[in-house]
Amino acid sequence: MSLSLLVYRSRSTKQLKKDRVVAMSKHFAARNRDRDITGMLVFDGDYFMQVLEGPRQKITALYELIQTDPRHEEVVTVLDEPIYRRTFDDWGLGFIVINDEGGNQIISSDLSFDNQLYKLGLDNLKQVDETRASMIIDAFAKGRWREAYTVPSDELYLDLPEQALPEFNKADSLGLYPVNFAFQPIVNPVSKLVTSAEALLRGPNNESPAEILSRYSGIDLYRFDLESKQYALQIAADMGLPCCISVNLLPMSLITIPDAVDFLLDRIERLGLSSEQIIVEITEEEAITNHDAFYGAVTRLRAAGIKVAIDDFGAGFAGLSLLAEFQPDKLKIDRKLIQGIQSNGPKQAIVRAVVECCYSLGISVTAEGVEQAAEVDWLLEAGVSKFQGFFFARPALNSFPEINW
Repeated sequence: MSLSLLVYRSRSTKQLKKDRVVAMSKHFAARNRDRDITGMLVFDGDYFMQVLEGPRQKITALYELIQTDPRHEEVVTVLDEPIYRRTFDDWGLGFIVINDEGGNQIISSDLSFDNQLYKLGLDNLKQVDETRASMIIDAFAKGRWREAYTVPSDELYLDLPEQALPEFNKADSLGLYPVNFAFQPIVNPVSKLVTSAEALLRGPNNESPAEILSRYSGIDLYRFDLESKQYALQIAADMGLPCCISVNLLPMSLITIPDAVDFLLDRIERLGLSSEQIIVEITEEEAITNHDAFYGAVTRLRAAGIKVAIDDFGAGFAGLSLLAEFQPDKLKIDRKLIQGIQSNGPKQAIVRAVVECCYSLGISVTAEGVEQAAEVDWLLEAGVSKFQGFFFARPALNSFPEINW
């Protein structure tokens, strides 16, 4: 059974008192439970935001009813995509009231609500979970979708203990693959966590990606682009890499090569990796000629549990149109926008806008190509919490590098 996630926002048509809101939440909880739909409803005294997850047909039918409900208006779809598993487990409906008379209040409509809420890290609406739904809720709770403002990212992690980096093995078969990969971590310097490691293509003699790819053209380029990723996954498995693994793909590789998604899923399973451990980074530097086929491939990746990222955002063809059309799980801002940002006004304005946009859509943002402490400081204040670049670690061939925290 395929699962879907739908998030919408709407405005109440009348002033609702607390007792009325509680009664509504209990009614919605029972209704959703009967339809095998789980999620959360957030109300700030004026606007609603609801997260719905469950079977696609049931979500669609319920949303059609919601859109005709006279108790609210200005219904806006925030997110609609397939999901691999539920975030809110077996809730009928979790409910949060923001800025009530007594301050922030959490109203439970299910016995398991408080437990689930704690697990998500939403008990004080400050700690952001890695799920898109909880990020969207956090942005709504802070009002960031209404008016852009900055919350220093260290506030999100005040209560988190410092965690030691696990040890990684080096791949034993260094140099024996047709191609090699250098691994570079993506880190959160505040919580000192490695969120993922990107596998960067290298030749048998450490040739650059550009030099290797220049040897191919047409369908041979896309076939090599796809099939080479099995070695990135194999090297990661050989190392016992426990964090998420990012692999780059040209968008046309997913379209041009038949059964490209099946190929990836088969290699992931054979190597004993989890699909939820894999991130596919789509480079923005190539134009997409068949949007329907591309969206179909991305939908299949997500339904299998693989996260999708836009790589090199701001350097290529698609820009904001690609962000609006398929809303990735993650977005990586190109190094050209990052380098020297602490003293460049136009870059600052662009990056602030991208961060606020992604925050409201539940998209995780990574800054690429970070090389200076001043860049990190500015970006942290702008709300970026994930970084990749020489300042923290250089790529290491078939191994995991030491990190400079």
